[in-house]
Amino acid sequence: MTSENYARRLIQSVQELSLARHLDAIAPVVRHAARELVGGLGRHQPLVEGQRFALQACISGWSMLNRQAAVIEDIYLDPRIPHAAYRPTLVKSLVMVPIRAPEPIGAIGAYWARQHRASAAEVEMLQALADSTSAALENIQVYAELERRVEERTAQLAKASQRLHVEIAERERAE
Repeated sequence: MTSENYARRLIQSVQELSLARHLDAIAPVVRHAARELVGGLGRHQPLVEGQRFALQACISGWSMLNRQAAVIEDIYLDPRIPHAAYRPTLVKSLVMVPIRAPEPIGAIGAYWARQHRASAAEVEMLQALADSTSAALENIQVYAELERRVEERTAQLAKASQRLHVEIAERERAE
């Protein structure tokens, strides 16, 4: 892919993320974009699905706690990696970037089945994707709050309308 194509793909991802209205719409966009932007392993499910790790016990946690990318050429030489979790996978190298680096709320990983030292450009692309993901997550929260307020206000107006109809009916009976 040329740098122009990478830029196009990143812009497309940002646009797709900006349209997300629910959390489940974000993950597929991020997975596909991360894979296409850095040529990593194709995964349709999270790498260690169903497993939970303490922040201090995994590389995504390290990236979040340190507010920076982790670039690892050989996962078996890095003590930050929970090796047992990665043994059943094809992963040999990875990059992990924090989502919303100033106050991380998650991390995005890219993985390679061969030894790979991610370039500065690859890390920048992933971080840009993570920053866009952060904005999308915040937009979803705002959208959900707006929906909640609209529903609440609609219920208030329905009650007020019902009271008004009752009051009108009582006045008509009184006349």
